[in-house]
Amino acid sequence: MTRWKAALLAATLLALASAGPVPGAAAEPIGDQVAQTRDGQEMLRLEVESLAPRFVTSATPKLTVTGRITNVGDRRVDDIRVKVQRGEPVERDVDLRDLAKLATDSASSPFVDVSRSLAPGESAAVRLEATVRGTEQSLALTEPGVYPVLVNVNGRPDYGGQARLAAVSLPLPVLSVPGGPAATVGPRPRGISIIWPILDTRPRRLATTDGSVVLTDDDLADSLSPGGRLFGLVNSVAKVTANDGTLLSSLCFAVDPDLLQTVSAMAGGYRVRGENGRLVAGRGAAVATDWLTRVAGLTRGRCVLSVPFADTDLVALSRSGAVDLTQLALASSAIVAELLSPVQPAKELYWPAGGSFDQRTLLDLAALGPTTVLADPTHLQKVRGQPPFTVTGYQTPAPVRALPIDSLVSSALELDRPGAGADTSLQRGLAALTFRALFDSGADGTRILVAPPRRWTASEQELTGYLDLAQRLFDSGSAVPQSLVGTLSGIDQGTAAGLAYTPQDAAREIPTAVTADVARINGTKRDLLNAMDDDNTSDVDPNTLLSPMQYGLLRGTSTAWRGAPERAEAAVEQVDDQLGALCDQVVVNNQGRPLALASGDSPIPVNVYNGLPVSIVVRIRLVAPPGLSPAPPQDVRIPPLSSISRYISAEVTRAGRFKVDAKLSTPGGTKLGSTAQLELSSTSYGIITVAITGTAGAVLVLLVAIRLVRRVRTARAARPGPGPEPILDGEARVEP
Repeated sequence: MTRWKAALLAATLLALASAGPVPGAAAEPIGDQVAQTRDGQEMLRLEVESLAPRFVTSATPKLTVTGRITNVGDRRVDDIRVKVQRGEPVERDVDLRDLAKLATDSASSPFVDVSRSLAPGESAAVRLEATVRGTEQSLALTEPGVYPVLVNVNGRPDYGGQARLAAVSLPLPVLSVPGGPAATVGPRPRGISIIWPILDTRPRRLATTDGSVVLTDDDLADSLSPGGRLFGLVNSVAKVTANDGTLLSSLCFAVDPDLLQTVSAMAGGYRVRGENGRLVAGRGAAVATDWLTRVAGLTRGRCVLSVPFADTDLVALSRSGAVDLTQLALASSAIVAELLSPVQPAKELYWPAGGSFDQRTLLDLAALGPTTVLADPTHLQKVRGQPPFTVTGYQTPAPVRALPIDSLVSSALELDRPGAGADTSLQRGLAALTFRALFDSGADGTRILVAPPRRWTASEQELTGYLDLAQRLFDSGSAVPQSLVGTLSGIDQGTAAGLAYTPQDAAREIPTAVTADVARINGTKRDLLNAMDDDNTSDVDPNTLLSPMQYGLLRGTSTAWRGAPERAEAAVEQVDDQLGALCDQVVVNNQGRPLALASGDSPIPVNVYNGLPVSIVVRIRLVAPPGLSPAPPQDVRIPPLSSISRYISAEVTRAGRFKVDAKLSTPGGTKLGSTAQLELSSTSYGIITVAITGTAGAVLVLLVAIRLVRRVRTARAARPGPGPEPILDGEARVEP
């Protein structure tokens, strides 16, 4: 059998062996691809799918690497072969961060043939074994350390010579070597504390006013099921600590009250909004019950850190001035205590997204009580001494402390780094923890506080491997588990002037356009609550009716939406729609026919219906055209699910038809329902009209009288008057 046929058979067997799905064992690409271009073009791409073992001990004779090489270029590549090579152990943080830049020519395994030829688009399986030490062509490991390793692929492209065409860089922790020494443990082993985040990738529950449980999708059911992300976060801890609880002493579970509350509600039945907007029954009730039970058992008697409700962005909320929302988000730790009873979350402990708070937020938190911040050390200013640090640069009513996380170990656990071919395994995390615990000469006796990504997407297999390493360090005495609660209960050993909050930090916040809407909607909710009243005929508390709106606003400002403002806007808009639907349940019943006013001061009848399950005080305001003057607005209390009529005084100053707008609001000004247009008709005259008419009549009579007088006088003046009397002369009449 030729070596090419043997390689082909090995590749076939490997493909058959990996054909069946293995829950929780999906391959995660290991290491970072190191781009190798020829004539400006990438020829081959290597993905390392497995590395066994992930760290070397005295029981490790060889290192096995498997993966796949793909021709991603536009020409054939011949004589493809691969080898493993390593450099010298890293000595500084920066070396571990920039591992791909380090030399790896200290030792190497022999080349192994992979494929005689690969045309564009074709791929071939890779499997090679590298002896750890003891032979001429081996990795020649002689002492413990964290080594830079390169998986090197050579080939000969068409129209070219043999060259390196692909490579993957990865770190290799070596705790001990076969036949050689183990890592030396200092007189003061490092204490390790690990925050274990149990947060969903995003909020999913929608705000509803009827108490129903509606989720945006049913992906949470998958996440809670075996093989799912949230299941893996819980099950990996349960597996590693099944026979030894030492590791649990080092863990502090960071939990989201919104997630726990949502899962608890799912257990009682829920619905999911489909793509067409229709609601369908959810399928995760059973797995929700099981998962919540497992979390409660795992956290009993352990350190638990409650993040704000829905992991809301406290800095963004503080900037918006929504103090009551901030207080609600922090008070939700009571939800954790209730659902995980008898667990009591650590008090006044905050884990900010991005590693820092701005000054205003710190002052807001300190106004509520003593405050401890798990901070990124790069944000601490003018540090003196050892942690925990007293923050001295602010005048606060309660003390502020800072406990720095280990940025090297924590950042090594991030799986969403930019760039093609980025490592999605926890190999860098294994190396960083090993380096800090065993080989960092400047960290003797210091604490290692590990803060993974808040929404960790590592597979259960990777999580289990990480916890296995931590347990191995504890078992060997190389490190000791350290309770975060114990650290917090100790005295401060240093000071820091303050926490830096850079423009880059501010740019990552939930945008002000979103928080402005949040503040507006929250103000509307507050005003609506003030207008509502408990009613003896209803068992509904107005707070119960409206609190889902506030929780919905907190979900809209979740740090999960950092970098996705459109998702935050959609979440807040959904709450706005729900609150608007509540307001629209208080309406004016329009009869749809004209109303006749019998007199000039007849009141206008207005019938208002309250479709809410609670009483509400409504302000009725009529807006009329000239000729009709309604009385000023009046407030009326309307019982739940009832209608009531009110007669609004009005004065008619002319006859005719009127269109009157009836508007409803709360006494505080929140609009209720839609404007109703009432049609009125009046044949009567108002006081002013009558007065004007009477005055006009009187003037007319007066004018007529004056005219008659003038006519009489004129007529009299026109008649001839009597002549002089005749003169009598004796008996005879003599005319003058």
